[in-house]
Amino acid sequence: MSIYENSIRAFIQVIESKSNLISHQDWDELHQLPSNLPEDAEEISEIIENWLQLDSRNQILQAYEQKLEVMSSSSSIDLDKNLGIGNSQSPTKPNQPSQLYNKLLDNSIKKNSPLLNPPSPKQ
Repeated sequence: MSIYENSIRAFIQVIESKSNLISHQDWDELHQLPSNLPEDAEEISEIIENWLQLDSRNQILQAYEQKLEVMSSSSSIDLDKNLGIGNSQSPTKPNQPSQLYNKLLDNSIKKNSPLLNPPSPKQ
């Protein structure tokens, strides 16, 4: 995986961590991101990192950086090769954008947002 793909996956892990780091206002902004996301992993990664730079998102940024560090240090795959699990080839040709990451991010935001998924009442 490229460093950009790792960046996107680290951010998705932060979103899916079910922590209270992300405020309702931040969730509102996150819901607006997918409509503007390009297909290129490098551009998506840049948008994520720009979004995280706001001072009020410092804790989210720290969680993201921790996840990214763990992912980067545990990666034993040669990042210059397009090999996946079991040495499988990527369906995306080299130097071509993958629509997978903008869809993954969009789905993660929708699935984990407290704005769209209110807690169910206890019985």
